[in-house]
Amino acid sequence: MSSLQQAKDTKTLTFTAILHWEEDVYVAECPEVGTASQGETIEEAKQICKKQRNFI
Repeated sequence: MSSLQQAKDTKTLTFTAILHWEEDVYVAECPEVGTASQGETIEEAKQICKKQRNFI
C-alpha cells in the first residue's frame, strides 16, 4: 500500500483533556474514554493521558 493510500485511510480522532491541580500533582482527564493520569507537570500529565488513550 502506498503512503498516499495510507494517509487517505488514516482517521483523526480528537479528545478532550481536562487538566487541573489536585493536592500536589496535575491531573489530566479524558472523559471520552474514561481515563485520568497525573504528573508533576502539565506536560507529563498530558503525555501519560495520550499513552493511555492509545491502548483503548
